Amino acid sequence: MSQSNEVYLGKKNSVARFNLTTKEAIWSVGIDGYPYILSCYSDRLLVQGTNFWGKYFHIMLNANTGEQVWATPNYYSTNAINCYITPHYYQGNIFFMNSKGYICKLCGDSGELLFQTKYKKWYESAYLITITDENIYLISKKKTFKVCEMSGECTEVHELARLSKDKITAAYGNGVDQVALFSVIAATAASGDGAAAGGGGDGGGGGDGGS
Repeated sequence: MSQSNEVYLGKKNSVARFNLTTKEAIWSVGIDGYPYILSCYSDRLLVQGTNFWGKYFHIMLNANTGEQVWATPNYYSTNAINCYITPHYYQGNIFFMNSKGYICKLCGDSGELLFQTKYKKWYESAYLITITDENIYLISKKKTFKVCEMSGECTEVHELARLSKDKITAAYGNGVDQVALFSVIAATAASGDGAAAGGGGDGGGGGDGGS
């Protein structure tokens, strides 16, 4: 945050940018439910939480004004995101794993789900998203895939097969929101939602599996 002694706070039905010196809100916006994860990227604030029925929501706000930039579809939609996510920002868009373990892309400007790609069998190893200056990779001990930024098509990179003798339990590249990562792990552990922690939040990745 650019201003001193200011923080973002979330509580039932609202998120605010709060000045701890004046004890006043710079801005406050209403939401439907409980915000559990707040994380910033550039001048945006990503709010993740659940509504009163326990369904997930993801709202992007202007961090300076509180104005809503977009919100993901509600849980009735086929494009709903039914988990907390660890966002990986690349070329202005957001890449993440959903609760099914698919690689997904959200439009950074509209929040539209542009693709969700299944790239492995359910019994195969967990993969970690890693972004370099040029490419998006899904990395595991035995296989590595390169993800097409536009289509979501995943192509195995054979020269990166069996990259490690041991399972890969962590990966860090460009654009990953580390604040959201650890918040996702904590929030899903508290709720007991292991699927969201391991698949949607990239929190468990790197198992040996059967690939």
